[in-house]
Amino acid sequence: MTLDDCDRIFDRALSSEVEEEFSHAVAPLFSHYKILSVNWGKGSIFWRARIVQDTPFKNLAEMNYPPPHVARVGRLNDAGSPCFYVAARKETAIAEIDAEEGHLVQLAGFRVHEGNPVRLALVGEFWNVQKAGYMRFAGTDPGMGLTKALNSMPRHAALKMIYIDKFFANVLADTDASKRNYLLSRAITRSIYRRNNADGLAFPSVKDQGGFNMGVKPDPTDRCFNNICCIVVRVLKKRRFGLLEFEIVKSAQSLDLDSNFVWSDSSAGQRFAIYGLSSEEVELAKKSPGDPNALLEVLHSGRT
Repeated sequence: MTLDDCDRIFDRALSSEVEEEFSHAVAPLFSHYKILSVNWGKGSIFWRARIVQDTPFKNLAEMNYPPPHVARVGRLNDAGSPCFYVAARKETAIAEIDAEEGHLVQLAGFRVHEGNPVRLALVGEFWNVQKAGYMRFAGTDPGMGLTKALNSMPRHAALKMIYIDKFFANVLADTDASKRNYLLSRAITRSIYRRNNADGLAFPSVKDQGGFNMGVKPDPTDRCFNNICCIVVRVLKKRRFGLLEFEIVKSAQSLDLDSNFVWSDSSAGQRFAIYGLSSEEVELAKKSPGDPNALLEVLHSGRT
């Protein structure tokens, strides 16, 4: 298969009217493409956002993936088949829901359970490694593994891998995907899942250039993630180049036995509470109470 052959397949796939036509068109690409997947362990907080209309959402269930009977068609999911969409950064989560200046946005932070990693297929990372030398989602290329893998391949084969990877990423992050009811992005998601035992997909953000989102199936979401924080922010200013200013106006200090958010009475400022940490992590956090980077050390300690 040549790059010209890839172009013809891309054109045929993009003109598909039904999922079966798209899946049939892209099937030959997978003979020349390796689905990159990783076990992502504890560490970073992933964020899920909702616009607050009157009062903050009361229960964790309201900030989780929707139940099947209300799940609408999404970028990676069919109607009635919910997906846990989260962003790697607060700013990306806010951008993805089209929050405007003055809006109140509730952000729930989720973290992967220790010792129970989530299996993610990373789409678009071969291109990033070729361009920048590291995976953008992970922020690294451990042992230069991907770089060395691409370098060890014949050049035409490496270029095909990168080209196909970029095509898949563009399908998943297409800004006009909703106009076709996410037909192609849902089709490529299913094609990847049929060929890889992943719990979810990580892909470039549609609304925040340089940001990353991921969508995870319900069962591994329940198994792998736990909520560790929740805040309400006010969007102050949406500036050029994607810069977003916001202030934290409310922070939950814990969850009660019914998974209701317990809100702090004090104003949040720029800090927010983290709950659900292990006793070892709590002790580590106490060592540097005034250090703004202490949270990073705590979250990433013993990361798998």
